[in-house]
Amino acid sequence: MKIIDTHTHCGNKTKLYPIAEVKKHLEEANADGAVIFAFPEDMYRLTDSLESRVEANEYVLQVARENEEIIPFYFVWNDYHIPDNLDQYRGIKWHRHADEPPYDYADPRCETILERIRELRLPVLIEEVFDHTVAFVERMRDVPIIIPHIGNLNGGYDKMDVFFDKPHVHFDTSVADLEAIERVLAHVGPERILFGSDVSGTRQPFFNFPKVELAKLDRLHIAEADRTLILGGNIQRLTGN
Repeated sequence: MKIIDTHTHCGNKTKLYPIAEVKKHLEEANADGAVIFAFPEDMYRLTDSLESRVEANEYVLQVARENEEIIPFYFVWNDYHIPDNLDQYRGIKWHRHADEPPYDYADPRCETILERIRELRLPVLIEEVFDHTVAFVERMRDVPIIIPHIGNLNGGYDKMDVFFDKPHVHFDTSVADLEAIERVLAHVGPERILFGSDVSGTRQPFFNFPKVELAKLDRLHIAEADRTLILGGNIQRLTGN
């Protein structure tokens, strides 16, 4: 059974959490790999320039080239820049909070990058406000969608039932309450749940380390086959790894 952390930030610039530290924490958890993507700080929060975004995304891709256990996701911001090498990434990170600059979904550039994502069938891990998440899920019915934190930052746990009947929508477990994980698992099954931590640094990490989040999932009373899917099998299927 492979253990893959589906939700890991990584960077060596504005907010420092380089791949050496990522790998150390994966080893502590006996995990085999991780999905990584850039920090919002390098996209728009602290440094807001195309140059910074390109550099941060390229770092993620370079890390994946040098470490076969790493699965790179491309962080899309609201300038909708499409790199020539988008096909070398295995998924998309789409991210903003309610008090942050919005994505303009009517911008023609938005549809252009969404169409490219469709062509490549890249899974999208989207952290957005609830109404935009609902619209995105409907707009992108032909690609896998991953909602992080069992939906806690996409409108809240109690609103996720609108996605239960949508087979292309998946949920990662990063820092979610165990009760919320059990509820969603009971409705969508183990094929649509993915292990994640949302670790993002060695100094006051934003959330918990992989070993902490794994220990939480050990409390789930599930079959070994279901555990295998949640801890790594599902993300391998979605990313083709």
